[in-house]
Amino acid sequence: RRLLGERVKLLKSRLTQLERQRGVRRRARERRDVLTVSLVGYTNAGKSTLFNALTKAGAYAADQLFATLDTTSRRLFLGDAGNIVLSDTVGFIRDLPHSLVAAFHATLEETVAADVLLHVVDSSSEDREGQIAAVNAVLEEIGAGSLPQIQIWNKIDATLASPEVQRDACGNISRVLLSARTGEGLSLLRQVLSDIALAHKAPLAATSETQDSV
Repeated sequence: RRLLGERVKLLKSRLTQLERQRGVRRRARERRDVLTVSLVGYTNAGKSTLFNALTKAGAYAADQLFATLDTTSRRLFLGDAGNIVLSDTVGFIRDLPHSLVAAFHATLEETVAADVLLHVVDSSSEDREGQIAAVNAVLEEIGAGSLPQIQIWNKIDATLASPEVQRDACGNISRVLLSARTGEGLSLLRQVLSDIALAHKAPLAATSETQDSV
């Protein structure tokens, strides 16, 4: 119990420092009007592995609780769509200890500032639906429940599924099936992100032209 208390104090101290750094980075991105995408998901869903596969950034990826503490952000170049900012966030869990709730909410402020959420799911987990619900509950609690979200069903190499982009009844992309570990389906995700980035740029360009004509 004493060791757990020391761990909690260490986490709180580190999170306080990271919160200041995130504020600076977030304001800088807002000035550039760049599409920002945050990876969210239950702990051990493979967010950091996916982040590394997309950006080659070398973010710490391990099969343990809170392996990712800081919100790591990198630019991702998507050809004609240009650059976007991709962020890897702390993994969510059910029933987060009350002593850590406030601290982790501060960490997750980066998520609220995103334009799009990629909700990474361990598709091989028998509890995936429960984990999805737990993540969505936290997103609602921190004010990110209404942000555009695409589910990324990761670890298809451990199932019989094939890489695929799935759409809802309205034709909107709702899910991408892939394996961050093997790279299967990563090209599909990159194309999805490219299309979103181009759509994000269109209204910004129109606004700029309107201002120039005034």
